Amino acid sequence: MDPLLILAISLVVVIGMISFLRLNPFLALMSAAVLVSFLSPDVVGQEGEWVPKLTRATAAFGETAGKIALLIAMGAIIGECMTKSGAADRIVRTVATLFGPKRFPHALMSGGFLLSIPVFYDTTFYLLLPLARGIYRLTQKNYVLYLLAIGFGATLSHTLIPPTPGPLLVATNLNIPLGTMLIVSLLVGVCTLPFALLIAYGVNAYMPNPAIEDEAIRAELRPQEETQKTNASPLPSLWLSILPILLPVVLILNASVLNALSAGRETPILREGLLKTLFLLGDAQCALTLSALVSVLIMIFSCRMSLRGVEKEIARALTMAGMIILITSAGGAFGSMLRTSGVGERIESLATVDGSTGIGVLFMAFAAAAMIKTAQGSSTTALITVSAIFSSLALSSEQLGFNLAYLAVAIGAGACVTSWMNDSGFCIFSQMSGIKETDALKTWSVGVGLLGCAAFLVCLVLSKIVPLQQL
Repeated sequence: MDPLLILAISLVVVIGMISFLRLNPFLALMSAAVLVSFLSPDVVGQEGEWVPKLTRATAAFGETAGKIALLIAMGAIIGECMTKSGAADRIVRTVATLFGPKRFPHALMSGGFLLSIPVFYDTTFYLLLPLARGIYRLTQKNYVLYLLAIGFGATLSHTLIPPTPGPLLVATNLNIPLGTMLIVSLLVGVCTLPFALLIAYGVNAYMPNPAIEDEAIRAELRPQEETQKTNASPLPSLWLSILPILLPVVLILNASVLNALSAGRETPILREGLLKTLFLLGDAQCALTLSALVSVLIMIFSCRMSLRGVEKEIARALTMAGMIILITSAGGAFGSMLRTSGVGERIESLATVDGSTGIGVLFMAFAAAAMIKTAQGSSTTALITVSAIFSSLALSSEQLGFNLAYLAVAIGAGACVTSWMNDSGFCIFSQMSGIKETDALKTWSVGVGLLGCAAFLVCLVLSKIVPLQQL
């Protein structure tokens, strides 16, 4: 069977099972992986046998899980512990204080962008929402602006920057070093933030104060002379609060820089042990494990928590991580089976990818992610599916004319586009803010669509100005 036909059938299966049958993305992606395996050529030496076709799909599932399971689990623990200890709250309050009341949207967006790197999008929105409501109670204007500032900052990190599960698996599928992925995604994300703020102000201009349907939320947003203090327990210091975020970033980037500087050079014996230690600490799994340990210790001392309490918090985090691990591993199996089908070679036979067509590849990746996100609503599933498809092409930075991480970022930008009723992010925005769905479509859906396009344009420009091919 033609590999392109296999690809088309598998995409119909994935989108149909998620959108129409309402099945979990894990079941959809794993079913598609098994189907692609059966439609692909037989296992060498076992022609005509069906069992090997099934086992190679499950083996690919296990191989992907081995690469990302620990990273996702540690990320979930970091997020849960930062929330419980008050570290996340401390970061948000510090950012708000630094920017001041007049620049509160800047503070909310910066806080959302920073927090959503280790903390899941929905948790970030829940953490920052009380601050948005509090400032609205005082000013009685620009409610949508504050909400969009939170959502845009969190969305950029959620779709572009590891160790968030989606970008993490994109880097894994495309064989991009995590340090390189961090540098490029942070560069694009930070450069996109000013445009995100402009989009938020623009959307707010035509609907600053939409109708609030929920009576309880409407009552909470009424002007009050005094605001009640909801957090009586002391928060950890700022440097302790931000340590779980900075520690893995510094360790991973440090290892990447050292690797680049020491490549091809002889290393003195005395320094060799030090370099090995730094490379070990800079490994993503080791760095995130250390960060998770630090976040647990901060939670224990900040909350005076017993070991039984620690056990409950970690169990809650790992329960949340379990489903994400299943979905991302199934996506990895799907991509591996697509490579087995020969779809990469088939596409290469139709069009040669070289430096002159690298921008075209970015456009294709962005459009594919946008279409899948529109159809089934999950940014993570769109990231997994599209990166699996493009991984079968075995692209390199030399072929594209810029660092391969820009391709990963283009996929992430496409996964921002089109957030509506089938997207959990849309539901969180609408339900938690109290805005009716029609107004959420006019504000959140329009804004996120523009945000994805802005991130993609920034990616295009930076890929030409700062190609980073040798990174």
